[in-house]
Amino acid sequence: MLRPMPRAALIAFTVSVLAGCARTPAPVVEMGGDAVPGLIEVELSERAALPGKIVDEEAQEDDLYGDAFSPEYDVEIAVEPGTEREVLAQLRARKDVIWAEPVVRYQALWLPNDPDFSRQWHLKAAGAPQAWDATRGEGVTVAVIDTGIYPVDDLDPARLVKGWNFVGKNDDARDDHAHGTHVAGTIAQSTGNGKGVAVMAPEAKLMPVKVLSAVGSGTSHDIAEGIRWAVDHGARVLNLSLGGGGRSLAIESAVAYAHRRGAVVVCAAGNSGSRGVSYPAAYRGAFAVSAVGPQGRLAPYSSYGPQVAIAAPGGDKSQGEEAGVLQQTLAEGSTTQADYRWFQGTSMATPHVAGAAALVMSLGVSAPAAVEGVLASTAKDAPEGSGEKYGAGLLDAAAAVRKVTVQWSLWRLGFAIVGAWFALQHARRLGQLKAGEKPGALFWGGLGLGAGAMALLAPLLAERIAALSFLALPPAAWPQRFLTPFAGYLGWSALVPFAIALPARIAARPLRTAFGGLAAGLAFGWAGTLLHASLWRTVALPWMPSLLVPFWLLASAIFAWVAARGLLTRESLR
Repeated sequence: MLRPMPRAALIAFTVSVLAGCARTPAPVVEMGGDAVPGLIEVELSERAALPGKIVDEEAQEDDLYGDAFSPEYDVEIAVEPGTEREVLAQLRARKDVIWAEPVVRYQALWLPNDPDFSRQWHLKAAGAPQAWDATRGEGVTVAVIDTGIYPVDDLDPARLVKGWNFVGKNDDARDDHAHGTHVAGTIAQSTGNGKGVAVMAPEAKLMPVKVLSAVGSGTSHDIAEGIRWAVDHGARVLNLSLGGGGRSLAIESAVAYAHRRGAVVVCAAGNSGSRGVSYPAAYRGAFAVSAVGPQGRLAPYSSYGPQVAIAAPGGDKSQGEEAGVLQQTLAEGSTTQADYRWFQGTSMATPHVAGAAALVMSLGVSAPAAVEGVLASTAKDAPEGSGEKYGAGLLDAAAAVRKVTVQWSLWRLGFAIVGAWFALQHARRLGQLKAGEKPGALFWGGLGLGAGAMALLAPLLAERIAALSFLALPPAAWPQRFLTPFAGYLGWSALVPFAIALPARIAARPLRTAFGGLAAGLAFGWAGTLLHASLWRTVALPWMPSLLVPFWLLASAIFAWVAARGLLTRESLR
């Protein structure tokens, strides 16, 4: 997917489409920092001599700004660098020139400059690069419940939050084995820093929870305590690349606790190479992951069974060393030196799914069942079909993000528009509005904002996504992003629409005329968002039973609609 780098070029292109409908020349694109020195593109109504050297020439049968029944000639010319503005001015003054503009560089949407990214087949197979165009996991903390995380040099310290060591009973959760650091690397090691490798969710936070010792083993008690501790300290995605042992009621109840508290619990299916998913992946509430190799087929070591929810790249080194999963971790036999190593296992598949879960959660989907549903419903078909080996299919993070940002945004917008239409008809029947009276731009702008339609523009914000990523969320989700989980009761309710509608309702006429339409539109958009969240069950609220949340959201949607309906007056729509 390509786009012009300069904002001016993008704006000019958009305006040119509108201008073309009227068969008038588009606004010109001026020289910018991303123009190719010495190159100009010209469209002519007829063949004619041009300054400079012709680099490329093509006849076109139809053009937005010319005659649809006669050919135009698109020509690329090379001129002396530094003279582009002068030549452009001369060309634009000619009657046979339809348009002339500098040649501008385009680039793929954000791709990391990490030198070993090209070797990470597994990230591409999981759809990570396309998902990064809309989100990189901002605002989500992923707990790596494992051997700890060592602060290797390809891991930005800002990505780490305070963890705990349940083996040593202290807050030093550094890895002394290599497994946990490798797992964490797939989720959120540094990306785009010009060295090493890339990851699934580059802007997510990592919480090290050490429950396994230097030899890679731990107790059911420590693992259960680690799960509960991580959730109580703000983790919303838990990665458990561990398994074995028998069934443990302590771990089973901890998994249920985490799921109930709004965390997605992603677990490795096991490495037995046979049917039979290991614990904790087999527990209810766990999202079990099997492993595939570069061709998308089940890896020979991967366990499988009816509990498998999805398959993800885990590597298959029987096809060669680089068929494994590459991340930076501790060097072999060292507890202090780092190295880039190829690992394989369902342990490596699991963090791909945990990272994808963080991407989806960063878009305002807070209910674990909804996150899991998005990942499962957007999974790609496996070579041997779905079932016990692959669950719903092969992980596709890009499709998951696209579903949340595009499909769900359109649903929210549709609900908001339908609600506004009914309210407008009702206001006209009561004589509060004249038959031909229509809402203005402020009304529709507020409606789009309230419905989270800005998410449709998320890919255009890729360059500055860290600062503007919240625009990919509906405003109802902003309090949870910027405040605390309990602030969700503020956003996912009718409080904000009422707080905006009340001043607009009681204000003097000039203020009501200026802001009434905006407030009404925002409230209708908010109502559409709440209705969608209720029907799709995308939201989890602290301490509220999951069965009650949809009813809370539905009631809030009705109250938000009522608040918007109360603002529909002649003054508010002028």
